[in-house]
Amino acid sequence: MKLRNRALAFGAIGLVGVLALAGCGRADDAGEGNGNAEAATVDDAPATGDIEVWAMGEEGENLGDFADAFVEENPDAKVTVTSIPWADVMTKYQTAVAAGTVPDAIMIGSSLLPSMVAAGGLAPVPDDLVDEDGFNETALESTEVEGTAYAVPWYVETRVMYYRTDLAEEAGVEAPTTWEELTAFGEAMTAGGAKYGIQLPMGDAEDSTQVILPFYAQAGGDVLNDAGDAYAWDEAALTDALEYYASFFIDGLAPTSGYGDEQTAAFANGSNPAFISGPWMVGVLGDQESPEWVEENVGTAPVPAGADGNDSYLGGGHLGVFEDAENADGAWKLIRWLSEAETQQQWFETVNALPAVTSALDAEPFTSDPRLSVLNDQLENTVAPPSVPSWNEMSAFIETEAEKVANGSDAAEAASAIVAKAESLGTGW
Repeated sequence: MKLRNRALAFGAIGLVGVLALAGCGRADDAGEGNGNAEAATVDDAPATGDIEVWAMGEEGENLGDFADAFVEENPDAKVTVTSIPWADVMTKYQTAVAAGTVPDAIMIGSSLLPSMVAAGGLAPVPDDLVDEDGFNETALESTEVEGTAYAVPWYVETRVMYYRTDLAEEAGVEAPTTWEELTAFGEAMTAGGAKYGIQLPMGDAEDSTQVILPFYAQAGGDVLNDAGDAYAWDEAALTDALEYYASFFIDGLAPTSGYGDEQTAAFANGSNPAFISGPWMVGVLGDQESPEWVEENVGTAPVPAGADGNDSYLGGGHLGVFEDAENADGAWKLIRWLSEAETQQQWFETVNALPAVTSALDAEPFTSDPRLSVLNDQLENTVAPPSVPSWNEMSAFIETEAEKVANGSDAAEAASAIVAKAESLGTGW
């Protein structure tokens, strides 16, 4: 179950289209020179002409009105935003590239970028368009494919732990900071009367790699080699991550149904008083109960650390421009404007999307609101899915194997199967 449209921006989005592309070969085979295209240059003159943008979810619904401020600064420009359902984006992308009917710019869910590059059609980001040092490092890395940036990070989202502070106090526990403490936290909650101790996602429908991949990173594993051109699964770390993930289900601390349709209700009634999720959940819980209830009963904390840190999943949205865009210059200038710290702060006020530009997080409300400051802290330690076309097929296989382990299969055998799958798949280029 996906709780909000924006949650789709970094999961298994448009899965059929993505899987169809996963084995399509190298980027230059699919995109006819996409990998060798030279980046354009963009001057400081005002933008002009019509700028057509495709965007999805809440961003697509709000960007058009938000861009009025850009038009005020660039009166000879016009911005038209077409909102597209997440489920349709890959099909529309492929069709538009093949037919030569592309818009100028497109919002890109971070996990979709490799498949879009493999399909061809995206232009490299112009040199010096933005200050790369100003962006969240993990988000910036996720825009690069084989050393070339094909998008600019727009917003980021990471996961933190939500828990019932009132019930934790009754159980005599505080927010856990390590794997061992998280297990003890769940045990204390169940001993105090909760049916379960924590909710964790299960299977492909809930994109369980959003917690399994961080568990693996926390255990010390890397997904790709240093060159980024091959999988480099650490079988021991993968075994540890799968065992730890599965332990919550095997020990009865998490429901084998995963989040399920009753996720927020179970949290509110106290039968399952903790979960790991993104910043949108504050609003979801506030809408279901009340903002006052959230303030009084809900705490947030960085995810607990394993042996090698407390990396959490990083997703979000990027912005890119098509090679065949009619107004590429205007599109890049719009993206540059959207990347300014002040603009990113205003965008957060509009849709609650966390800025990808780190300096934007150094101002209110990010420094004083405890829930936002927790997210700010967590953004210092994140892991993103690798920018390779085969990742969606790889992650689906991991989710299947992890579900088997959660139901009693051997974690070492599952880890070995995942390594073998990675060797047979390759990165997809």
